[in-house]
Amino acid sequence: MDSLILQTVIGLVFAFLAFSALISVLTEAVARYIGLRGEYLLRGIRSLVDGKSDFALRLPDLVRRTSQEPAVKPGEPAQPMVTQIVEQPMVSRSADKGAAPANAGNAKLSAKDRRSLPSYVSGRSFARALIGVLVPDSTGTTTIDQVRARVDALEAGNPLKQPLLGLLAEAGSDVAKFRTGVEEWYDDHMARVSGWYKRHVRWISLGLASIVVVLFNVNVIELTRSLYTDEALRGAVIAQATVKSNCSGTPAECLNDVRQQIRDARASGLPIGWGVTATCSLPDSSCNWVERHGMASVSSFLLTLLGWLLMALATLPGARFWFDALSRLGTLRSSGPKPRAV
Repeated sequence: MDSLILQTVIGLVFAFLAFSALISVLTEAVARYIGLRGEYLLRGIRSLVDGKSDFALRLPDLVRRTSQEPAVKPGEPAQPMVTQIVEQPMVSRSADKGAAPANAGNAKLSAKDRRSLPSYVSGRSFARALIGVLVPDSTGTTTIDQVRARVDALEAGNPLKQPLLGLLAEAGSDVAKFRTGVEEWYDDHMARVSGWYKRHVRWISLGLASIVVVLFNVNVIELTRSLYTDEALRGAVIAQATVKSNCSGTPAECLNDVRQQIRDARASGLPIGWGVTATCSLPDSSCNWVERHGMASVSSFLLTLLGWLLMALATLPGARFWFDALSRLGTLRSSGPKPRAV
């Protein structure tokens, strides 16, 4: 099956893949710069052990240049559990230079301090750190009775008390089983935090995509028209798409290969960038900016906006989605037409 429509779709999917790969690189760079992973890790742990955490990050907090001092509200501890856990060696050694910033989880941090936070803490490290906070024991011989006594001593309103009592009941007299229960409890919670993080990052990706499509005039409608009507362009894009879809490495390696060859989309002759209409390119023409770029009429301007919007939305599924789609379309194209029934 090698129809004109299929070839056009393959060309579009390749363009979506290249553009999504570019946006994913930019998104990851922005997320690293503002320390978003570390911030979400802190807020995730705090919502688990202290019961209070706001995942609504405001722009001033994301670009803050200096860290603030803790603003302790009445009835709250001066040092919440999350700060004590982050300061435990099992967790702090994952931070930049092996030390977490001061007041981590208890104050608004600067972007620089957030970048020094650990971006990942395993369930095993969390369980050991939590037990170390509950029952400080330098000898490493903490018993289940010591843990149970410390949990029983927690205030009735402490968000840790009921979950830990349940885990202690399941563990019986086995401290290793209790530790495993804490690990699973933490992993389940952080899986939800990961979903919250991805939803936040999706908005960053959409914002970056909107900026890039306007700066470089990446218009889905123009891409589709060019691919459908220009046989030479369509052939060049299909050739590149075929190479990318036949990648023999791992998915991560294939996506990295696409990121390293983003310029291929422009080199193929795809209509990316701010070109000038044929009429306005004449020496004696007197066109304004809107007329030079083919947006003089209301309908052409609205079509341009629609093309930008569709291109920006195409980045939301992610580069991995478009890579898989390109591979499936490549298989469909090479499978040939169905044999006729005899």
